[in-house]
Amino acid sequence: MKIALISPLPPYRGGIAQFGKMLLSALKNENCDVTGVNYSHLYPDFLFPGKTQYEEGYDRVEGLLHSYQPFSWRKTKQAIKNIKPDLIISQWWHPFFAPCLTAVNPAGIMSVAICHNIIPHESFPFAKTFSKRFFNKQDLLAVHSKPAENQAIATGRKVVRLFHPIYDQYIGTGLSREKARNKLKLKPDQKALLFFGLVRKYKGLDILVEACNLLPEEYRIIAAGENYTDHDFNSPRLLRENSFIPDSEVGTWFNAADIVVLPYRRASQSGIAQIALAFGKPMVVTNKGGLAETVDQGRTGIVADQATPQSLAEAIMECSALAGREITAERIASKASEFSWSSYVKKLLRAVS
Repeated sequence: MKIALISPLPPYRGGIAQFGKMLLSALKNENCDVTGVNYSHLYPDFLFPGKTQYEEGYDRVEGLLHSYQPFSWRKTKQAIKNIKPDLIISQWWHPFFAPCLTAVNPAGIMSVAICHNIIPHESFPFAKTFSKRFFNKQDLLAVHSKPAENQAIATGRKVVRLFHPIYDQYIGTGLSREKARNKLKLKPDQKALLFFGLVRKYKGLDILVEACNLLPEEYRIIAAGENYTDHDFNSPRLLRENSFIPDSEVGTWFNAADIVVLPYRRASQSGIAQIALAFGKPMVVTNKGGLAETVDQGRTGIVADQATPQSLAEAIMECSALAGREITAERIASKASEFSWSSYVKKLLRAVS
């Protein structure tokens, strides 16, 4: 099958670009003739709160699709037609990209949207209108959780429920556990709670900081990721790295951690959970979106009933009994095997056949 994959790809950084890279590789492993259609411009600078949209060493991308320059969309559409694909796959995560993705998607070719969200985490003008136009042009919406499936069904389009595949590309990166903990100035008796990724209000780092204050003194938070909020996170128990962590250093943070915590106020699913599974780390997650689907309650982690400091602190204490045990590691490895890229791509291709 010949496929055009419209997606941010490296050297763009972040989870969507990582997903695109892994999906491209997985499709090729299934003997698909796939062409990646990258963006030349993703976010305009005034909409991007971080320091850079690119991996270290890059200041631009040799891509094709300019997300906010309509005069370029006809050229991109023709380039996609020239590929003569049997299938077009678009990554969808925010209605800002709806106009360009709708415009460049040729009629008469089967189109699938990989939907990381149906409803965006944060408000955006005309989100419903833009999203509806894009969804109406898709033959299939692929989602990664039960809540997202329910939202997608409401659009009236055909829906297939898949899952967020494992992010095992970081295994072997960074420092070993002992060296990582030394670098982060963690004492041997301290228990490290990892919050990883870009900091946005809906991700609840402030909830985790308050929860940690309710825990015994040996608990510490290690938090890595650029702060996209106006909140200052100050606590003597917080070891903070306010910067984007390059791929080569991801392992340092996960190897140092005892428990990975996702204290989200809202969620669909999370790539962070899939990194945690790959590193064999027990998780504490809030019962939001599809986060609970990544945890076997009481076996590989704990689902907190509410996104509150008290509920989170109780879940962390319960999860501490799982951390470091051989049986827990075996259970997490078994859980991780449910989210293989090979299985994901096979199910996706069956849904369009």
